Amino acid sequence: MDLSHIRPYTHKPCRFKLRSGKEVYGVVWEVETGPVTRMFFASVRDYERFQRDPQQPVAVIPMQPEEIVHAESLAS
Repeated sequence: MDLSHIRPYTHKPCRFKLRSGKEVYGVVWEVETGPVTRMFFASVRDYERFQRDPQQPVAVIPMQPEEIVHAESLAS
């Protein structure tokens, strides 16, 4: 998927199917640093913890948009 198709799913709990065939549950979001936009993935719990306290260590994984082949929102 390209970034424009993923944006509706950012900052929301989702199920993502990756190019490798794995399914992961969590949250993706973008971070702009100058001219570069990077995407990250974390579990819902780690994402919420990161939002409350960015200094607290959490497991955040860099994610390339092309690695995601399908996204489904789990938010109600």
